[in-house]
Amino acid sequence: MRIVDVLERDAELYPSRIALVVVDGRSVTFAELVDRIHRIAAGLESLGIGRGSRVALMADDGYVFFDVYLAAAYLGATAVPINTRLTDYEIGFVLDDAEPALTIADPEYVNRLAAMSGVGLVIESGSPAYEKLASSTPLANLEQSSEDDVALIIYTSGTTGRPKGVCLTQRALIFNGLTMAIVQQFQPDDVFLSATPLFHAASGTRVSSMLVDGHTHVVLKKFTTKSFFEAVEKYGVTVTVLVPTQLRQIIDDPEFSNYDLSSLRLIVYGAAPTAGNLIRQIHEKFRCGLYQGYGISECVTNLTGLLPTDHEMALRNRPDLLESCGRVVPGVRIELRNDQGTPVPAGEVGEIWVQTEKVMAGYWRNPAQTAEVIVDGWFRTGDLARCDEDGYLFIVGRAKDMLISGGVNVYPSEIELVLHDHPAVVEASVIGRPDGRWGERPVAFVELAQQADDGELRAWCVERLAAFKVPAEFIVVEGFPRTATGKIRKVDLRELVG
Repeated sequence: MRIVDVLERDAELYPSRIALVVVDGRSVTFAELVDRIHRIAAGLESLGIGRGSRVALMADDGYVFFDVYLAAAYLGATAVPINTRLTDYEIGFVLDDAEPALTIADPEYVNRLAAMSGVGLVIESGSPAYEKLASSTPLANLEQSSEDDVALIIYTSGTTGRPKGVCLTQRALIFNGLTMAIVQQFQPDDVFLSATPLFHAASGTRVSSMLVDGHTHVVLKKFTTKSFFEAVEKYGVTVTVLVPTQLRQIIDDPEFSNYDLSSLRLIVYGAAPTAGNLIRQIHEKFRCGLYQGYGISECVTNLTGLLPTDHEMALRNRPDLLESCGRVVPGVRIELRNDQGTPVPAGEVGEIWVQTEKVMAGYWRNPAQTAEVIVDGWFRTGDLARCDEDGYLFIVGRAKDMLISGGVNVYPSEIELVLHDHPAVVEASVIGRPDGRWGERPVAFVELAQQADDGELRAWCVERLAAFKVPAEFIVVEGFPRTATGKIRKVDLRELVG
């Protein structure tokens, strides 16, 4: 199934339903959206865009993302969203690697792009040239794309090295939407709110997921607690995806009770370890379903799900489940394997191997690294986990992040989760430091909301962790070095401890 197929179906079944709303901007129905996309596709074709062409976009405007992503899909072309928070050096790397035939950019980014070598044709969103694209005569032939065409190249955040372009086909994106429809129980009248930028995989891939049954997609240009509250109340938002830092800001805002947020039926959270006490507060405040899972860009994000019923059970009598990322979603098979590639029994730690129809086509122009991670139809994630007898998966960290202390494996995420539950800790990140006696010892970096000394943090860990897991040192930081997508750069933390 192609993106074209589900979008055309939506326009036939729900022509007057609102398809897209950009907060503080206009809204369009599905009939209007399809007409606009037909015209932009024709305009792109007149510029030489066709099957296999890359069209980069550097925009905060949700309309531009929908325009480029969907119009390119009609032509069998590929959208390449660029993180607007990247440095010029990082943007240059993406452009040099992707070699787009065309780049669409918001006005504030055009001058930056113009100064870069090899960027090619740049069209400013909202300009006469852009509006000319949108007023083109629709194509007579709209059967140009295939479900095997790469619709999206998402560049990884590069926490361990140079970013890689993850190639996602139309089939993989739509298959992902169908799996999400099952596990998150999509409703015909759902209104989804994108509160994180569309260049993030979790929000960007949701564009295709919403097309599965014609949901309304509301896009925040910039997240603030006020803009979130107002959008939920005004548009009757039913589902949203939020990261832990956003959730903490929302529930701590004194204005929370002044807004009607009762339309929310499901909050999807994730992208970072989430403290159990924060989850309890979220549940108490919102009184709606909670969902979180484990996923990676290379498999169109979500692979497992801790369902609302799992959260209810966890909060009632299974608190350990709050540390789990749930069970495998439909259409996905997961095995935990040891270094020899052999599956490990329940309870033992192994690397997550994935088999699914939504695995990437490969890394863009990187066959060597593609061959390293896709083995006999399985994708090697590099992430480590254990699975209990009931099939619940517990992530213990990246294989590259694991440290060995006194001959025993230590998984940073386990320590981080314990520290996240301390009332003074806003966020924590654990790395290994070389040690002459033990080989490595864990070191914890912590950002604090209130005063807490080493002794207090150590006592907290001693009570909850085996002695070899207790950090040898606690380093207080004002903030963490992060990638452009907000992930902590542990490689920078390692440089601080030598």
